[in-house]
Amino acid sequence: MPTRYPDIMPHRDNGVLAERRLERLMACLPEDEAALAGGAAQVEDWPALLRSALDHGLEDYLFRRLIRVGARLPEALVASFRQVQARKAAWTLQLAAQLDRILDALTAADIPAVALKGPLLGERLYGADGFRSSSDLDVLVPYAGVRPALAALAPLGYRADETTLARALSGDHNVALDSASPPLELHFHLFRRFGVTLRSDEFLARAAPYQTRSGRVVRILTPEDEFLFLCVHAAAHSFARLAWLFDLKLLLAKHPALDWDLFLQRARDWRVTTSVAFACALLRQRLGADTPLLSRLTARQRQWLSVNERLFDQAMRRYNQPRDSFSDKLGFFVASNLYQSSLHDQWRSRARFLGLTALRALQGRSLAPGEA
Repeated sequence: MPTRYPDIMPHRDNGVLAERRLERLMACLPEDEAALAGGAAQVEDWPALLRSALDHGLEDYLFRRLIRVGARLPEALVASFRQVQARKAAWTLQLAAQLDRILDALTAADIPAVALKGPLLGERLYGADGFRSSSDLDVLVPYAGVRPALAALAPLGYRADETTLARALSGDHNVALDSASPPLELHFHLFRRFGVTLRSDEFLARAAPYQTRSGRVVRILTPEDEFLFLCVHAAAHSFARLAWLFDLKLLLAKHPALDWDLFLQRARDWRVTTSVAFACALLRQRLGADTPLLSRLTARQRQWLSVNERLFDQAMRRYNQPRDSFSDKLGFFVASNLYQSSLHDQWRSRARFLGLTALRALQGRSLAPGEA
């Protein structure tokens, strides 16, 4: 199966060779430092590797580990990395401090909340080995608690006008609050894509306590729920960042006793088996991390997984080629949306997605998350 490359996000110039080298190095981690050292000895273009790692949000973790195993890095590259590292450390500290303030405000208003992704996921999975890349904060609250949550967060500068809020509540899974820094995505559903809505109540009810390094007790998703969420989130963004797959690999390493029967049943119940299975297939292919889920698929599901792979390959090939002519642009549009439709579990949902995609294209509009 060919190596997968980012599609929708702007990484066309990241260098295919550097990206493949990045994949091979990250496949060694977190446990095989000897293989990492051996792989580092074969790197010829370190600046290209650093650029690729930056594109994929893995530069801090990877280069800390490379330095630990004694990889011979060019001095200029180390100096450049140290500058990037300092900026990332400062931003991560800002994210963590603001997340504490957000959770304090929601707790004071008696609003259940779960922190998603972000610095808390980095603390739990990456530990002292590096900072996880995050551009914003994500917090899950009950659907009925959105307006009270906004009132509680207003003193922190987070606001949404009524039109934006109404539009989000009717067709999205979160409301984007960028009126303060860092930006916050306030989730009232865990996820909404592929023709399904993962409503927040069930996930909030199962959330487990976690004590942070600073001693705070916060709520996080259970391992099975978090793995499912990270799978569908990566799929919704077309696996454009290798870090999203590496999150899954680290989560597997942290929870080796993950209940796969329970996980697969929840994926079936929520009708996200296809997107989750494809995430696991890419996790195996790109980072060498296998999961028991793939062996639990039915024959029909395995056949459809091969369809996902072929459609993804076609979309990636068109993405990584110039699209100057109308026919090239149309070819990529068709290929990418056929691939996206293949991640839906049900035929009715696939057909609806393709029909709405064509309609919105004719209208000159983008699909709303609830339509995708």
